[in-house]
Amino acid sequence: MSKGRISGLFSRHRRELTDYVGKRLRDRDLAADFVQETFLRFVEHGDALPAGACRAFLFSTAHNLTVDHIRATQRRRTTAVTHEEIADIADDQAWPDQAAAARQRIRQLAAHLEELPPMTRRIFVLNRVTGLSYQQTATKLDISESSVQKHLAAALQHLLRRLPR
Repeated sequence: MSKGRISGLFSRHRRELTDYVGKRLRDRDLAADFVQETFLRFVEHGDALPAGACRAFLFSTAHNLTVDHIRATQRRRTTAVTHEEIADIADDQAWPDQAAAARQRIRQLAAHLEELPPMTRRIFVLNRVTGLSYQQTATKLDISESSVQKHLAAALQHLLRRLPR
């Protein structure tokens, strides 16, 4: 990209772009930064554009940068909450006895899984714990999808028989 082309575009459109972005952000300094970023992106991506499309590219880029900034600012914005409102928020942390019971169930499940043949156990873990699909599990283990389903059915039957209801 030629320096002359960039320099010409900058001198022709800088003020107009700064005004455009500044009105939306209500911050001239930030608008100037966004205009600089707009021209940097033009240097990176606008080389092949015909002369008539350059202004549109610049305004589109400036607009997108502005919208992204506004959205990011809105996501970060927090609302003031009173102490009473905070006190009304339910504590979703498990009670110690509930956490202990859950850990015990996990230990039982692990012990019952150890009773399975290694391939059946591996298929169960890949599918039910890791979240791989039947096809992904079959591909990973170099077996058929129906073999995965059969091993998984056997594992589930075993666990249903062994785990307390």
